[in-house]
Amino acid sequence: MLKTSHIVLFILTVTVLLTQNTLAYPINITDNFGCTVTIEKTPMRIVSLSPCNTEILFAVGAGDRVVAGTTYDTYPPEAVNLSKIGGFSSVNIEAVVNMSPDLVLAEEGNGLDTINALKSLDLKVVTLNPKTMDDILENIRLVGNITGNDAAAESLTADMTQQIGNITDMTEDIPNSRKPRVLYIVWHEPMYAAGAGSFPDDLIQMAGGNNIIQAQGWPVISIEDVVDKNPQIIICSGMGGGSYTIMEAITGNQVLAQTDAVKNNKVYPADDPNTIELAGPRIVQGLAELHGYIEPNMQPDSNATSDISSTPGFGMILALGMILMVYSKRER
Repeated sequence: MLKTSHIVLFILTVTVLLTQNTLAYPINITDNFGCTVTIEKTPMRIVSLSPCNTEILFAVGAGDRVVAGTTYDTYPPEAVNLSKIGGFSSVNIEAVVNMSPDLVLAEEGNGLDTINALKSLDLKVVTLNPKTMDDILENIRLVGNITGNDAAAESLTADMTQQIGNITDMTEDIPNSRKPRVLYIVWHEPMYAAGAGSFPDDLIQMAGGNNIIQAQGWPVISIEDVVDKNPQIIICSGMGGGSYTIMEAITGNQVLAQTDAVKNNKVYPADDPNTIELAGPRIVQGLAELHGYIEPNMQPDSNATSDISSTPGFGMILALGMILMVYSKRER
């Protein structure tokens, strides 16, 4: 009798859960382009048009429903074996259509022409276009909502928020005078750097550094400009081992040898550029990596000594200490 009641309770529980999932659709969502999209049912054939979208889908638990991605999708490892619909900025529209998707998860970098062409074919297209860390967290929740994986998305973003807070709690009140000057480059001939509005720029600030490049996006910069701004840390980022190639070029450059970063051996290769430059769940790993480079190079807190000396009674304690020292010498 007891076993029978357990079975009945289990069946009822499963039925309630399934009913809740069924009742969740249709849902109306607003994507990053401000477009309202109606999702009629749980997407079962998803085509991802960017590596970070693919990472998000797998991270929230919808990876088994992704039927195709781009040639740049390398994480998680399962993404390598997905059917390919072309590159990130060179999507093969026919290949997308042939996958019979019930959801296409696009990104601004795919290009408006491609996105509009897919929409004109009556495909369900949701476009992401994150600009900040908060946008990334919100997009993870959005994808979780669309795919019926809200709980997993909430758990993931809560963990990411905690990891971010662990670092920003230490850095947010540090004055600019203590923050090291940082240069983040992705190539050396010519020299391309991460400027304002890029994810590396955002992470450098969160990690406690000052990005020396104020121009927007990914500008080309001159060696003379780098020497003039004198970075104390240079981070070299290149795919497929390119980080080390760039680092060797920087450390071997006689002009850049004038910078504090080169003189003090503070030129570092990015371990995995995708964790710093892609708007996916692993960006918290990139933040931790940059903080690891930046934190040891913080300028000493000049107020630390004055804070101690201004403590009430400090003068009396110091005087007593000096008297004891004199007395102990006389006793000897």
